[in-house]
Amino acid sequence: MGDSVDFCIHISTPMEKISMMKERITRYIENRSDHLYPAPMIVMRDVEHLNGIKWSVWLTHTMNHQDMGERWARRALLVEEMVKTLKGLDIQYRMLPLDVNIRNLPPLSSSRAPSNWTVCA
Repeated sequence: MGDSVDFCIHISTPMEKISMMKERITRYIENRSDHLYPAPMIVMRDVEHLNGIKWSVWLTHTMNHQDMGERWARRALLVEEMVKTLKGLDIQYRMLPLDVNIRNLPPLSSSRAPSNWTVCA
């Protein structure tokens, strides 16, 4: 049975880091030959919002999905390893900056303000 894990990385990620990421994910899957078939497909799928690259890891389980709990447990181990790999290589996904303009703010009708706000005169 096949499975897919999708994730995004920032578009400015160097190709050296991407190749190391692919190598480490592939090595992890190939070392789990008791649960996963070797040679997963790691493919670049799309560019999202001009700042991210969407990737997919397509893998095949050695067992069928009759026991969904076991399938999700194996998938969770893969995702945990992927997160560890991405953090170890300092591969990130950053959202585009959001420009917020406030032109007219109604007067404060309450004397209660959140504790982390400071009152400006």
